[in-house]
Amino acid sequence: MNLTKRIPYRNKKITNAAKGEECTLNSEYCNYNSETSVFCHLNESYAGKGTSQKADDCAGFIGCSGCHAAFDSNKIKDYWIVLRAYYRTIRCLIDKGILK
Repeated sequence: MNLTKRIPYRNKKITNAAKGEECTLNSEYCNYNSETSVFCHLNESYAGKGTSQKADDCAGFIGCSGCHAAFDSNKIKDYWIVLRAYYRTIRCLIDKGILK
């Protein structure tokens, strides 16, 4: 059995790009304060999440502190809004020239 350790994808340009951006999740917990926006990593193993390891930096969305807290505490039940936030984030990163 091959038990090679998975190397997570990290990109500071992606995570830093969230600063000052509008929340892309816009859940019922949104505070609409772009000053609190950060890159929110997905909490799924398919995205690279593991024990003591965040998901890859390409797997997440821009979220305000309210949405981030709600997402991390599993209060977001409609996963389609996370998919929408992911798309909005990818579009933002393309518009900023971070992704091509």
